[in-house]
Amino acid sequence: MQINSTHNKFFWIILIISAILLSIGTVYAQVNDVTLHFLNVQQGKVHIQMMEGVAGNPWQYRILADWMVDYIIKLFGDTGIPRPKISAFIAFRFIQCLLIFLAAGIYYQKLRLSLFANLLGLSILTWGMSHSLYNSDLAFNNFFDIAFYLIAAIIIMEGKFIWIPLLMIPAAFNRETSALIPFMLIGFAYFSNNKVKNMKLTMVYAIVSLIFFASIFIGLRLHYGEQQFLTADGYFPGIGLLVLNLTRLVTWEQLIITLGVTPFLAIFAYRVWPGTLKIFFWVVVPLWFAIHFFAALVAETRLLLVPVALVFIPGALFGIVGKTNPQEYCSEESSQRHAIL
Repeated sequence: MQINSTHNKFFWIILIISAILLSIGTVYAQVNDVTLHFLNVQQGKVHIQMMEGVAGNPWQYRILADWMVDYIIKLFGDTGIPRPKISAFIAFRFIQCLLIFLAAGIYYQKLRLSLFANLLGLSILTWGMSHSLYNSDLAFNNFFDIAFYLIAAIIIMEGKFIWIPLLMIPAAFNRETSALIPFMLIGFAYFSNNKVKNMKLTMVYAIVSLIFFASIFIGLRLHYGEQQFLTADGYFPGIGLLVLNLTRLVTWEQLIITLGVTPFLAIFAYRVWPGTLKIFFWVVVPLWFAIHFFAALVAETRLLLVPVALVFIPGALFGIVGKTNPQEYCSEESSQRHAIL
C-alpha cells in the first residue's frame, strides 16, 4: 500500500512538472508562430466581433472561450497588467495547454500506459499542438475541444457517468463537434468488457447529454440570430471541399508536419489496443475525419487534434509497449476488485 501511494505521488509530481514545462513550450511556439502583432490586431478584432455577436456562422456559436477570455482581459486591465488583451490571450492559452496535458496524462495512465510511454505521448502531443496553427489565430475553441474529449474519456473510464451531462454544458457552448461525447458513453456502455451496472440509467445520462447539447446548439442560434456563413476559402461544405482538401499540396504538408506518421503507427497496432480505445476510435475517428474533409480545410490541422490526442497517440504507444493488461479499468471500484483478486 505504501509503495502504491509513493508511486502515485511520484506520478503526479512528474505529470504536473511535465505539463507545466510542455505548456510553456507550446505557448511559446504558438505565439511565436502567429506573432504578437497578429494577436493584437486580428485575434483582438475577432474577439470584439464575438462579444458583439457579429462574428459569423459558425464562429459566433462557439462563444465559451471568448466569454472567459473577456473576463480575463477586464481583470488584467483593472490590475494594471501591461497590454491586457495580449497578456490575457497568452495566459488563457497557457491554462488551456495545462488542462490538456494534465487530462491527457491522466487518460493515458488510465489506459495503463507506463510513465515513460505517457510522457512520450505528451511530447508527441506537444509537437502536434505547436505546429497546428496554419492559417489560424490561437483557435481557443479547438483546444478546448481536445480538453473536453479527454476529460469525457476519463469520466467514462472512471464510471462516473453522471458527470457527462454536466460536461456537455460547457462543451456545447464551446463547439458543435462536442456532439460525439454522449456517443462515447453509449459505445462504452454497450461494447466495453466492463459491465455497466445500470444500463438504463447510463442511457438516461447519454440522452440528457444529447438534450443539453441540442438545447444549447439551438439556443445559441436563436440568441445570436442568423449569421453570415463564412466559407472555407470560398468553398461550401461538400464534394468540392473534399476534392480541394485531397488535391492541395499544403493539406498533406501540414498533415505531415503536425501528425507525422502517428496515425499510421496507431492503426498498425490496432490489434493490441485495449477495448476502450477501440470503442473511442470507432465512435469518434471515422465520422470526425469524414466531416472535416467534407466541411473544413484540413490543412488547418488543429481540427484533427481531438482524434490525435484521444486515439492515435495512445494507439501508437501500444504498438511500442504491447498489449495492456486485459483487466480493464472502468471504475475505481473495479480497479479495487482486480487488486483484491
